[in-house]
Amino acid sequence: MIILGVLLIAWVGALTRTVFGFGEALVSMPLLALIGFDLQTSTALIGAVGLLVALPATIREWHHIDFKAVRRLVTGSLIGVPLGILVIKKVPAAIVLHGLGIFLIAYGIYSLWHSFSGRVGRPHLQAQGYDYLTGIISGALGSAYNSHGVPVAVYGTLKKWSAQQLRAILQAHFLCVGILVVASHLAAGFWSIDALEVLAMVIPGLLVVVPFGNWLVARIAPERAIKLVYGALIIFGILLMTK
Repeated sequence: MIILGVLLIAWVGALTRTVFGFGEALVSMPLLALIGFDLQTSTALIGAVGLLVALPATIREWHHIDFKAVRRLVTGSLIGVPLGILVIKKVPAAIVLHGLGIFLIAYGIYSLWHSFSGRVGRPHLQAQGYDYLTGIISGALGSAYNSHGVPVAVYGTLKKWSAQQLRAILQAHFLCVGILVVASHLAAGFWSIDALEVLAMVIPGLLVVVPFGNWLVARIAPERAIKLVYGALIIFGILLMTK
């Protein structure tokens, strides 16, 4: 029953990533902890699933990717990863996660209200330097709390990227960072025969979940899709508050 629960959670996380472009770890990791699944195996499994989802998504969204922006984000992430390790050692996790959760809830509510009011805000943070800064924050939160997608998602909404462009850039960013994440998990000894067996059971379900997610995305109007992203930020903020 535990293995069945793990499979269902991994597939729900993959569906979340496919539809919104981010957030699978924020959904999957607390649920895996709730059913008592091993933390190291959970971390390795969700990292690998994220990479497997990002690869076909990046190929599918190839024409919507701003590769220069992705390069800057990934460069910043490389700088941010060791900072995340420092954050783990120096700052209580509750302070960081609760603070980030409060910010996401407030930002998501404000953005939803703004979008429903019919107001179209102007793009913010247009200088290229903000790409590096966002990447640094993403790398730090990713290495510390497996939450590297949240800063990029918020940043994309501030820059007024379309929902399709946001998903494309997020997936390309995840693909690059995901390779490093999986390699670091392997080097840290997170992988075992049991983890590989569970991953082998997860993969067939991805062949159904990912196309289903793409089918859902294709039937969501762009203006509604960005509102769903704001709603997802609120939900993920709540999850962070209780993580």
